[in-house]
Amino acid sequence: MSFDVSPLTGAPYTAPSVDRTRRASDSSQASSFAGAIGSGATTPPIPSEVWDQVDAAARLAENLHSEGRAVRFDVHKLDGGVVASLVDEEGGMLRPLLLDDVVDVGKLTNEIAKEH
Repeated sequence: MSFDVSPLTGAPYTAPSVDRTRRASDSSQASSFAGAIGSGATTPPIPSEVWDQVDAAARLAENLHSEGRAVRFDVHKLDGGVVASLVDEEGGMLRPLLLDDVVDVGKLTNEIAKEH
């Protein structure tokens, strides 16, 4: 099984608008995830730090795409673990990536920059 995180080609998809602002916490509600679920709220607000990381990952994916590269996730054939690879536009592996670097956008940006 393989997952390619390069941008989709063809018809562009526009994600629905999301309210990225934090809701003011009500003193009668707990500020934890469990408190938000228990209070009947549909979902807790997403912290701005998470949106910053999502935006940074999107920018990195666009930069990789413009250079004809992408990050691909596969299942390791021997142990079933997840592995990541930097691939070219034909899907050929350029080099393996450490998962610790892939989930930290700053580290991944630095690792990929070392090649230029």
